[in-house]
Amino acid sequence: MESYQEGKSASLSQKHSKEALWAGITSAANTEASTNVQTMDENSALSVNASERIEANEISGSEVTVVPGKVELIEASKSGTPCPPFSPKKTVLAPTVSATLSDDTPATNILSEASLAPVVLELSDVSGSTDELTSTGQLVKIDRFPHNLLEKLGISINSQNGKAYIVIKGAANSNSHAIPLGGKKANNLIRELALNDGIKLRKSDITDLNSHLQAQAENAYILKDIWYRTAPVQGGICIDLGNDQHTHVMITAGKVEIVSNNSPMLFHRTSMTMPMVMPAAVGNLNLLKKYLNLHPVQTLLYVAWLSYTLAHPKVSTSKYVILVLKGDQGSGKSQLCKVTKSIIDPSKVTLQVLPNTPKDIGIAAQNVHVLCYDNVREFSQLISDLLCVASTGGAMCQRQLYTDDEQNVLNIHVTMILNGIHSFIGQPDLAQRTLPLDLLALTGSKYKSEAEFMREFQNDLPVILRGLFDLIADIFTHLPNAVVTNHERMIEFVQWLAALELVHGCPVGTYQEEYSAVLNQGQLDSILDNTLAAVVLEFAHGHINGEWSGTPSELFVALNSLVSMETQRTREWPKTVISMSKRLTGIKASLRTQGVFVEHSRGKDRTITITSTVIIKPTNTINLPATTKAKGRIDEF
Repeated sequence: MESYQEGKSASLSQKHSKEALWAGITSAANTEASTNVQTMDENSALSVNASERIEANEISGSEVTVVPGKVELIEASKSGTPCPPFSPKKTVLAPTVSATLSDDTPATNILSEASLAPVVLELSDVSGSTDELTSTGQLVKIDRFPHNLLEKLGISINSQNGKAYIVIKGAANSNSHAIPLGGKKANNLIRELALNDGIKLRKSDITDLNSHLQAQAENAYILKDIWYRTAPVQGGICIDLGNDQHTHVMITAGKVEIVSNNSPMLFHRTSMTMPMVMPAAVGNLNLLKKYLNLHPVQTLLYVAWLSYTLAHPKVSTSKYVILVLKGDQGSGKSQLCKVTKSIIDPSKVTLQVLPNTPKDIGIAAQNVHVLCYDNVREFSQLISDLLCVASTGGAMCQRQLYTDDEQNVLNIHVTMILNGIHSFIGQPDLAQRTLPLDLLALTGSKYKSEAEFMREFQNDLPVILRGLFDLIADIFTHLPNAVVTNHERMIEFVQWLAALELVHGCPVGTYQEEYSAVLNQGQLDSILDNTLAAVVLEFAHGHINGEWSGTPSELFVALNSLVSMETQRTREWPKTVISMSKRLTGIKASLRTQGVFVEHSRGKDRTITITSTVIIKPTNTINLPATTKAKGRIDEF
């Protein structure tokens, strides 16, 4: 290392121990100015006489470099290696000279040519800037890495998940965005700031800095709302298109606006995030129909689900309907999943295999707005319960590593698409949270190569996406006046359908009844997969006239008479009256969707009453008024 001051440079040599070198510097300070010198330990402040500042990690090396304004004493084994940001530093004051020690030069000669003035300095701290008195008595702040790193990076805690993010301010034609602290982009940014000050960080230094900055942001309670893909705004939503310009789309009642800069919303992205297409100036949602292999009514329900899912950000009040796609081999189930993801949540990973562990699903839910699982055949009760939690929002807690009483909380709240050939929704509670759609068989000219299909779809996608945005804006306009007639479990989606009825000019309840019918049909499939529920359904519709009432023992005998001895020996069939009564309680809700009501009466003589009524059947046809076609929406049903 070389430095210059007024064209003078001196070369001196002598080998010194740590104690001798430090003593020589402090002795020179005392000799020249005859003022008080306090030598403290390495972690304390140091008061000496000088006109400028010395910073040192160690005083044990054979090289001392003095540059204008400071003197650095560098250990020989670390010569040329900047000190880590958290290494303790001693600070002393020295004159501005440049010298290199040689074997025959005393340490006192380093300071022999300059006058000294007493100044008190403190050790630097990563938590903020360091105050320094100059030789003229002015107080200045040192702004070099890692001082004021928290302010430089604009670190905030995401109020949604409690994680720290670095806020990157937008340029002239882009919006501000956030990157997660500890991620690859954030670490590269910190390394760049360090290199600007001549500091090379090791991996352990980055880890320490991230932990320190996270703690600082938490202690300072710097909270911001940072969203993924969709964010709530007053009267509508804001969507992050995910492109390099960080373009946003603001959708409110009757209005769609492209926001290129100065957006008030902050979004973050993950390593899986892919950009949405830039929407066209004019939309046409009817172009989507040629890429869907569904009945007309189910096409409408699919479009309603598509708009509903995109319009609901991950907030506690959002309830996501699970889209279930069923169809024979070659019906285009996987292709429809890819189309759906491309429209509302493009990602590097489109189709996944359903994991066997809840933790894997919880981790995957953090990185996307929509999860898509392909070729599902069956899953456990545990996974079924987890899918229910993910639909309406919940959390998974585990003990935090290396602690006794701390918990690591993983929030699970995500939209899901499940597709498969077989009926795999076996739990009634899960079935009530789904939208089951049956795909038609592809025949003749409908078959296309995936490359040709996706090329045509990508060409139409900007117009389709703008049409979807326009539909969401229209639904926001009518949502306050929507009238709910069918009160299903996912009532928010029913309300969205009610608003869509107003957009299309349909009679109130038209779309809601079709949703109830499709939902009931899906729940019927789940009931038929439950042995006891299937037998009770058969008993109610085929062996009683409207109503049956009797004791639990009488019902147990009646149900046993409808099944074979082989079925009675299986685990799915109750072995006792008490077991039957408990299982009936769990399937009551599903049986109600099929017009079968089971009631238990309490008293001296317990009885069970089963009532059978007529249920709604799906029609797959809707007669819309002529005004619907003029709106440019999904029509011609």
